[in-house]
Amino acid sequence: MNSRIPVIIGVAVILIVCTVAVWKPIKDDSSSAIAERPTQASDSRLSDRPDNFSPPSNRARETVSHPDVDPATMEEQARIGRDRLTSQFVENGALSLKQAKDHLVADLELATHEVTAVEKIFDRREAKLAELIDRMNSAEDDSANSIVKEICAVIRNKGLREDLAGILADGQLKTFDQREAKRHQDTVEARAYRDMAEVNAVVTLSEEQKPKLLAALMEKAEERVEKEADARAFMSLTYGSLAAEMDSSHVRGLANMMNPEADKEPNFQYGSAEHQQWMMDNNTERIADELSTVRDILDEDQLVRYRAHLEAEPPR
Repeated sequence: MNSRIPVIIGVAVILIVCTVAVWKPIKDDSSSAIAERPTQASDSRLSDRPDNFSPPSNRARETVSHPDVDPATMEEQARIGRDRLTSQFVENGALSLKQAKDHLVADLELATHEVTAVEKIFDRREAKLAELIDRMNSAEDDSANSIVKEICAVIRNKGLREDLAGILADGQLKTFDQREAKRHQDTVEARAYRDMAEVNAVVTLSEEQKPKLLAALMEKAEERVEKEADARAFMSLTYGSLAAEMDSSHVRGLANMMNPEADKEPNFQYGSAEHQQWMMDNNTERIADELSTVRDILDEDQLVRYRAHLEAEPPR
């Protein structure tokens, strides 16, 4: 088993712990599941770095020996924890797919036989999601990383149009395409407005500056939405629909891990100097990107204040 940063789920487990006080509480049984997982129990550094979303190494998943605890008991507790976490993920994933199905049926005004066919499609996708989640929570090596990507694809309804092509008429598929395009555009616009609100909260924009900044942020919004899409999809397994509205600062670490640049593929152990430098580099690039967007719009004093605000945020 190699020592590189292994499993994206490790990032998400840490992220769940970090954001639970801000967003909806995790159910008692599922929070117990997280506490019982070997990942968290065997690395005390998780509690020491609450804003760090990078995962522990594979060694953190191994059972830790303790003279007063029967190893078989510890293994059973770990299994129960994994089962509880799997159950929670499957339940929330199924709810997400049901909402997508219900909206599709209502928006396209499907006939009874079409509804039946669409339900079969979503039943298959739900079964696939449950299988993937079970495999992910049982994986002990880097295979979980690729499984997470598959899970996110199902939650984001990738490939759904191809599934519908054999059922819906051309006119219905056109309506579906228009519906998806509008949904995406609404998401992009909402992101730009949220980003502008964040800037405005720090520097108080003038009425003349607002439309200029909104236009600049709209140019960035689509790329930012796509970069965070898998992270938000994965987090919906814990937070449900709240994940879509969660502040970007809470998903940034996971998004960076799931979308590494070609020359910055994480290949280090949790807590190492290389790990800390990786986070610092990501943070430096983020600040530079944010400043480049506003530099020609904010005045000098506003720019100084906004830079200070960005630099005060912890690297993730």
